[in-house]
Amino acid sequence: MYDAEFDTDWDDLDKEGALERAFALGVARSLGNPNREEYERVRDAAETTYERSLVELSYEEGRRKASGRQGEESMAVWEDLVAGADGDAGGPAPGPGRRSCDGPPSMTDRPEPTVVPEDGLDRIRLPEFLRRR
Repeated sequence: MYDAEFDTDWDDLDKEGALERAFALGVARSLGNPNREEYERVRDAAETTYERSLVELSYEEGRRKASGRQGEESMAVWEDLVAGADGDAGGPAPGPGRRSCDGPPSMTDRPEPTVVPEDGLDRIRLPEFLRRR
């Protein structure tokens, strides 16, 4: 899977490419096609400790997203999470206002806003464990 989508004959990776490859390697690992040597090469290509931790997080995110879809066929999961994440397959690429729920996380995406209760009183009420009974 991974070898068909990505070229393994590379010498240097940029940050975005390393994150994309780490995510794909995590998905492949969860689908039963681990490639530990390539993952270690991608992780070692990171220049700083911070970038290495981002690569590791992207790998774990790929594993998590693919493991949550165990009932589906592995090629369908791969196509949906990795091949469809380019924006070439599966419709238009998400713009700055829209965010894809699947695929490698972008370092520039903002987190989704939290849900606020409709009455808004949640902010001024005491937590339930502090209320008297």
